[in-house]
Amino acid sequence: MRMSDPFEPLRRDVSYLGRILGDTLVEQEGKDLLDLEETFRALAKERRTGTKERAESKKLASIVRHLDTATAERVARAFTHYFQLVNLAEQHHRTRRRRDYARAKKAQPGSLDGVFSTIAAEMSNDHRRFEELLARTSVELVFTAHPSEAQRRTVLEKHRRLTELLAARDRRELTPDESASIDARIREEVGSLWQTDEIRQEKPRVGDEVKNVLFYLEEILFPLVPRFYAALESAAAQAFGRPVHVPCILQFGSWVGADMDGNPNVTPEVSVDTALAQTARVLDLYLREVEALGATLSQSTRRTGVAQTLVDSLAADAAMMPDLARTLEATTSQEPYRRKARFMSARLAATRSPLVAHRHGEPLAFPEHAYPGPDAFIADLEVMRASLASHRGAHAGMARVTALVRQARTFRFHLAQLDVRIPAEWVRTDARVVLGDKELTLENLNEALKADLSSLPRPDGPGLKALEGLAKIRAITFDGGADSFILSMTRGAEDMLSALLLARVAGLYTFEGPAKVSIVPLFETLDDLERSAHELDRVVKVGSYARYLGHRGGLQELMLGYSDSNKDAGIIGSSFALYRAQQRLVGVATKHGIALKIFHGRGGSIGRGGGPSQRAIESLPAGAVSGRFKLTEQGEVLGWKYLVPSIAERNLELTVAGVVAQTFRSEKTTTPDVLENETLFEEVAARSVTHYRALIHHPDFPEYYAATTPIEEIPQLNIGSRPARRTAKTEDAPRLKLEDLRAIPWVFAWTQSRQMVPGWYGAGHALQWLIRHHGIDRARKMRAEWPFWSSTLDAIATALAQADMVIAARYAALLDDRTSRRLFQRVARDHARAVRAVAAIFGRDARTTKSPLASDGTLARSIELRNPYVDPLSFVQIELLRRKRAGREVPPELQRAILLTINGLAAGLRSTG
Repeated sequence: MRMSDPFEPLRRDVSYLGRILGDTLVEQEGKDLLDLEETFRALAKERRTGTKERAESKKLASIVRHLDTATAERVARAFTHYFQLVNLAEQHHRTRRRRDYARAKKAQPGSLDGVFSTIAAEMSNDHRRFEELLARTSVELVFTAHPSEAQRRTVLEKHRRLTELLAARDRRELTPDESASIDARIREEVGSLWQTDEIRQEKPRVGDEVKNVLFYLEEILFPLVPRFYAALESAAAQAFGRPVHVPCILQFGSWVGADMDGNPNVTPEVSVDTALAQTARVLDLYLREVEALGATLSQSTRRTGVAQTLVDSLAADAAMMPDLARTLEATTSQEPYRRKARFMSARLAATRSPLVAHRHGEPLAFPEHAYPGPDAFIADLEVMRASLASHRGAHAGMARVTALVRQARTFRFHLAQLDVRIPAEWVRTDARVVLGDKELTLENLNEALKADLSSLPRPDGPGLKALEGLAKIRAITFDGGADSFILSMTRGAEDMLSALLLARVAGLYTFEGPAKVSIVPLFETLDDLERSAHELDRVVKVGSYARYLGHRGGLQELMLGYSDSNKDAGIIGSSFALYRAQQRLVGVATKHGIALKIFHGRGGSIGRGGGPSQRAIESLPAGAVSGRFKLTEQGEVLGWKYLVPSIAERNLELTVAGVVAQTFRSEKTTTPDVLENETLFEEVAARSVTHYRALIHHPDFPEYYAATTPIEEIPQLNIGSRPARRTAKTEDAPRLKLEDLRAIPWVFAWTQSRQMVPGWYGAGHALQWLIRHHGIDRARKMRAEWPFWSSTLDAIATALAQADMVIAARYAALLDDRTSRRLFQRVARDHARAVRAVAAIFGRDARTTKSPLASDGTLARSIELRNPYVDPLSFVQIELLRRKRAGREVPPELQRAILLTINGLAAGLRSTG
């Protein structure tokens, strides 16, 4: 049943949770609220499925207009809770589908099993070649704390419990009493959610954001990593018919507590404290695991032998810790593994305690028996594992030791490596101080890098202080806690060389080596992307920088920004600019004989590069991955991707399988058809950019955007410690400046107003030109043979399906003047053009469809589930915004009700930017 109709269990869960929510509304608020919600839902459904869309819209608007603010807030909460429950049902359904495939012994699309089997066939089962491919594979997932997670941690934890209860409810062997107990607990959680405040009363502090990321690292990913590697080894062995050596290819990073760009709450001192907290936490995790090993590995030398290396290791431990050795003699003299575990626990505790004390102001001093770093800890584990392997321990505890080895190699002694990010302007300013009265040129910077440091002025600015903070992080985390130094809004080669000069001043780099920092330019705008390859070429030609790269193993990391480039050029222009930039960067790297690690700054929403990870990886140009892939996991996607362990594992699977497959594909030559498509697309992208910029550069556009979206209200949600704008709004400059607005709230506000402009605008004009001048067959052929265009087109189709121009028109009416109507008409016309063009390319009837998505697809079903509830919430938000903007003073209850609608729409549309 499940495999033949995969959506039936999901519909059943949604219906079940909907009934429980309905009962909760009646119990908590009375039947009137449930009746009102049902009236809204029925009208919204009729609006979607009937022929009187505008008439039903008027009825909805009329009902909302007569609601008092308190009732409007309760309605908003009811719909918000429904969305949250639907999201949980969908998350659980993803887990269910994963199990369905496993039971049916079928490879799930994009799985390790399927991808590795395909590669094995193309490699003629050459497992050595596959091991070489894995050896050069590195996947780094970096968590960020942008202001985009709309839900409180308290609410997320309740959602996690509900997901676990839904999974328990699915078990077929439940007794009636057990089933009734689970139902009662689900009702209790839903009731508790209703009585919980969804809106934060104050902005989260940086420490709160650090704790949030620690939750995912400690509670989800740390225990998941061994299971993921076991699955990876199993998939490889099954594909090649023999065991395959799988190295450590996963790493985790974080910007939380180290991203100083635009967040005055993050300082070098905060970054150091974050690193200390993470190191103390991961050592605590190892302590717990080693103590569990001691309980498990109870082998006695009366029953089995041990390796001489373990005997020698125990002797060394006893010499280092004689007091502990005497204590252990009576209890573990015949239990060598347990004895080893006790010694390891003592060394971990001796490593952790000084770090905790240092966090509270004590000088950092480690006792002699503390671990000097993670490699020594891993070496101890390897001694245990080798002894077990050579003495029939494969099924007597070795798997548990292997699991801890995987965890230690992944998380080391820092848990997640911190990336320090600052504005590039900071390094330019500080480098000018070092140069004195000389201009900031490559020649002068190169000379300064070779000069005696004592002869140069020492700056006291934020750029150098950030690097000194990075140096201290490395010092207290055994050299592993930080490496990448990211320069936001990089202009060019001078920024990179300025950062290197300051790194030398900070003691992170010497001419003789080593180079303990990775200088990472971040190219964000369209102009930056177009110049990125030229700037890389310029800096690599500078002798001092080439020498630095030599100390880094010839590897240059650089970051590409998906968010600001989209805000600058629209989805088609920015997507193609990113694609072209990567091609050119690969060309420059090949010319100079260096390697690249491209860091993809993708967000959760389509307007910020979001979408299915594996599809995005497949769409990258040849050579852009080459085994190395680094990606941001931002804001709201943490909950979607990592709250449920089985979904977190699926996300890791899709990403790693995608990187391995793309690296393998990159070994092949780009086909002439793709080259021809790229040439044609230059014109498509240029036309899209021109059309998009004509909208956002219109002199009245800032007023239109501010009036027809809740952009002014979003910062009051208290969803992040970072300000929404680069510069604060003042009485002297009250007008919204688009250049000051960060890309995340930019997308968030468009999403709320159902216009979804960042996800599709410009596509209608450009695709209409493509079809008119080159024909629909050519457009379809491009989609079929070019992964980049197929992936981009799918993203545009999704944004078009989520947009609603009838509702958007009501947002536009909040600014009732002729200019506003004209600007909205531009938006609506391009939306209609885009829907027709995309539907035609997809082979659907453009005259009868409102959405280009296939009606039986998973995403279309998800949107269908939500629309009857999303639409009323939009109508409520529009009315509340109208009331706010009509009055001089805003009552607190009105402001709160608006924030609840923002929260609800974020849950319903699953996007906050």
